[in-house]
Amino acid sequence: MERNPLIVVGTPRDGEADENALLENWRRAQDTGLGCVIIDAEDDNEASAASAKKAGAYIYVNREEPEHRTSNYQTESGAERVAASVNRFDRFYNHDIIINVYAKLPPIAADLIKSLMYPLANLDVDIATLVMPLTKEDANSQDVVKVEVDWFEQNRVHILTNSRVGRVNSFARNLSDLSQPVDQLYRHVPIYAYKRASLDRFVRMEPTSREMEERLEPERALANGMRIDAITVQ
Repeated sequence: MERNPLIVVGTPRDGEADENALLENWRRAQDTGLGCVIIDAEDDNEASAASAKKAGAYIYVNREEPEHRTSNYQTESGAERVAASVNRFDRFYNHDIIINVYAKLPPIAADLIKSLMYPLANLDVDIATLVMPLTKEDANSQDVVKVEVDWFEQNRVHILTNSRVGRVNSFARNLSDLSQPVDQLYRHVPIYAYKRASLDRFVRMEPTSREMEERLEPERALANGMRIDAITVQ
């Protein structure tokens, strides 16, 4: 099946992105060769995108509130923001896969971004994301989101070494909320690839109380029966 992905490099809400980090994230996204890449900037972040703009990046400034909010709750949802930008930037629905890269994160290798396309080849998968091994420090940190995954042993991403693909069962900040032993848990890497229709469906769902309390955006998807598959990275 032919896909036409759009990669959105999003600047953070809570302050300006580091200009060099934003530029490098944009370059990595370009290096995937997947297609169109834009930087989603807010008014306060336009200055941080100057180097990327000079290098040829397309800067899309979204000054509007997310559409289709179904509750009064103000969430920290990156999906709501990226959906609002994408549905204005691509109002004719030319792109059927949306990959959201946060410029606040350390730059992610192009092959890792590209690998997110693999789980979405399955018609049952709504969202793809990345996980990495959980360290002892991670396990005891409330700032680290832990992930429980059921692995498909026959599934591999051939562009990555020692990768596995599996279905996410749960996200949690507290180990007590997960059923698997610590040595079988993973740390979440907050980068997402959405099927466009799944992203639109997600942002129309009401946030769950657990999402609000623990700042766990993907929990809303799982609570509503959406399927999230993860790929391991080293």
